[in-house]
Amino acid sequence: MSDRRATANAMFDFITESSHARDNEEVLASLGKAAMVFGMDCYAISGIPLPNERIDPYFMLNAWPEGWFERYVRENYVHVDPVIHRTKMSDEAFVWSEALSGKPLSRAAKRVMNEATEFGMMDGYSVPLHSVGGFQAIVTFGARKVDLSDEQRGALHIISIYAHNRLRTFLAEATDRRAAAAVKVSPREREVILWCSAGKTNWEIGQILGISEKTVQHEIASASRKLNSVNRAQLIAESIRLGIIR
Repeated sequence: MSDRRATANAMFDFITESSHARDNEEVLASLGKAAMVFGMDCYAISGIPLPNERIDPYFMLNAWPEGWFERYVRENYVHVDPVIHRTKMSDEAFVWSEALSGKPLSRAAKRVMNEATEFGMMDGYSVPLHSVGGFQAIVTFGARKVDLSDEQRGALHIISIYAHNRLRTFLAEATDRRAAAAVKVSPREREVILWCSAGKTNWEIGQILGISEKTVQHEIASASRKLNSVNRAQLIAESIRLGIIR
């Protein structure tokens, strides 16, 4: 089989598999297969945060080396990463070594690239994604060596766009489900959640609202089911995120 045929097959296999994916993990598995065909060892999909934000909540899918992901997030490298800087400046996909060759890099930027090599990411291929509304994202692949033909670059570019779109669809569906659940939270449940966020015990909430402690427990359990929360802390966090309480 020719390299061109293998490239086309890898692209169409990914599109077919991911179109039937039911969640992020199935997209991850399909992307992993495609990445291997193109000689890529690891990959990630993330939104790009604003200058005053961290990257943690923007990660949509992550298959980076575990130690590198932890270090990258802990050190907040996103704001000095030259790959991210290049992504913000252009819509064109690029190989790291080609795009950054001959470019003056700050000490912090050099540190990011040098430390990435400790985890086998000597080079990589990144696809910038810019929406009309200003949202910026990146699909990025890391490898010890990147040797991609023009056809392979094009195929990996299409795969990246499709993977990101699938994840955005799942994210939108999840947001819609949570918003629908928020509508179902009753005024009494909202009151109870509000007092929970103030650090009140079930007994104290019952005294404040003039209801029994057992009723408070029932209201918390009911709201937790609606918001798919497993404990009080998660219930409060979800309620704040959805605007149920402020």
